[in-house]
Amino acid sequence: MTWLYLVAATAFCLAPLAAALPPAAEVMPLISAIAEQTDVPNLVSGVILYTRLYDTVAEVVVFTLASIGVRFLFAGEPAKARVRGLDDPPSVVLCQLSGTIAALIGVELALRGHLSPGGGFAAGVAGGTAIGLGLISGSASLSDRLYSQYRADLWEKAAVIAFVLLAALALGGLQLPPGQFGSLASGGWIPLLNVLVAIKVTLGSWAMVQLFVRHRGLL
Repeated sequence: MTWLYLVAATAFCLAPLAAALPPAAEVMPLISAIAEQTDVPNLVSGVILYTRLYDTVAEVVVFTLASIGVRFLFAGEPAKARVRGLDDPPSVVLCQLSGTIAALIGVELALRGHLSPGGGFAAGVAGGTAIGLGLISGSASLSDRLYSQYRADLWEKAAVIAFVLLAALALGGLQLPPGQFGSLASGGWIPLLNVLVAIKVTLGSWAMVQLFVRHRGLL
């Protein structure tokens, strides 16, 4: 009977391939409508931070809960006395150079993510990558000191609160002036939301990666 089930399952999976696909709808009117509605050239940022802003708020909250979960996971564990890192000079230089480039890319993606490919989440990933590269290249103690000195945890919480408040204003119908299409100060709330998401994801990634380094001794 096994072969009969396999034949039936294969036929069930291949059956949709026998039917012709419906003709694709014209997408240019939809693209033009989204660009006109969001006032930004990057339609992805327009959709994420305008058309489906409610979903994006939930995604930011989920990321925040993940960061809190990592803190809770390591709350009762002692920190490692020694953190392993790269000790090969060429590898250290390469990581530091790559981290600097990633940090600059993160700033670019955060500020111009509504004009060109990029956005807050991509900027946060780039920022987190820069911090991770710094940690594995032997800057764990410096990173820990800077995190505590500049109260990065408070800035992370402030970014989340500010994002939720601005998103609530946008969802409530309060819109900023759209500005000139294609300029840096255009798109209403979208540029500000991009920057806040970038700050939140970067600092959240920093906190989580640093906890893994501190309590595990390595990434």
